[in-house]
Amino acid sequence: MGTVNSLREQVLKNCLIAEANYAGTFSLCGLVLRLRDLYKWEKGLRPWVEPDSAVLLEWIEQRESSWDPWVDREFQPLIVGGVARDPFDVESINAQLADLGLVYGAGYVEGLRPSFFLGAVGEIRKVDGAVIFSVEREIVRDVFASPAMRQGARIYIRHQPMLSFLWDQIFEMRPSARSALRFAFSTYSLDVDAVARSPERYAEALQTIARDQLETWTHHELGEFHEEAFRGHLWHDIVATYPNTPIEVYARVLKDLCADTDDKGLLRHIVENRHRAALAFYVAFLRPFTRLLFPEILKAFSAFRKSGRWELIENTRRTAKEKFHDRAIRLAGLHQQRHEKGVEWTRESILKECIAPLGILKKQP
Repeated sequence: MGTVNSLREQVLKNCLIAEANYAGTFSLCGLVLRLRDLYKWEKGLRPWVEPDSAVLLEWIEQRESSWDPWVDREFQPLIVGGVARDPFDVESINAQLADLGLVYGAGYVEGLRPSFFLGAVGEIRKVDGAVIFSVEREIVRDVFASPAMRQGARIYIRHQPMLSFLWDQIFEMRPSARSALRFAFSTYSLDVDAVARSPERYAEALQTIARDQLETWTHHELGEFHEEAFRGHLWHDIVATYPNTPIEVYARVLKDLCADTDDKGLLRHIVENRHRAALAFYVAFLRPFTRLLFPEILKAFSAFRKSGRWELIENTRRTAKEKFHDRAIRLAGLHQQRHEKGVEWTRESILKECIAPLGILKKQP
């Protein structure tokens, strides 16, 4: 227990350093929502249990105050097995934690925000050359929690963040997602509106759905592991060169779509296993930028609901795979000219040739 507590405190320091130096990259509303979720996790509340506003605001103030000593601080090494280790050396650290039933994750999420967690590992399995770690219980985490993440051949799937994500989608119920969510829940013989009104009554069902979706998301990470549009460090170099810009968002969405449409990716898994709910959730969870790049899946899903023909989805996946691969090649080709023509030239060229045609860039006055 002493080892676990010591490691927890060490990881917590890096969580606070990450939050202190990168929380400001969120909008105020986005940060408050993430802190609310972190509070619920810390207090052991189910995602649909709303805390007293005054209590939550006081906790948020305390959390933000705890960042003060860590502003501009470097991430701390972790002392594991009597050796000081780089906090991003997950392979070495996890080798030391295996006998303790723990798993550690560290990496960079959207916006190049550093993120850390420590959890109790449940199942460990190998699939298509990757090792999947199922994190059944979170011991310490930061505000940037993601339900699934990959580092090389290691994939972490985290149950608590997935349940929180699922509930957020139900609670928000965006108009663009409502129809697909209703279809998805109907495959479990549930009415999503009834679930939204009385989540505690359907707590067990929500747990089941979250686990099912986490398994589906595993195949997104596997698709990312196998896809060949962005090889080596190319994609990381792109997002590091243009952080917090439309180019980073475009590159992230494009990489996700390459993974989803890969022959070992999420959509192929859904088609092969005839997962009607997973297909509907996939459509419901699409972000606006993703919908803009992949409108074909919306049309295919609409046709599928009428006919039940899985070949509609598979044909759409295959065609989209080639489209996104071509887009990735174009993005990479422009980016690789930065050494000759400079970063400013590549930035403007990517915006003009890849993103502006989508019609989402604001016109300059």
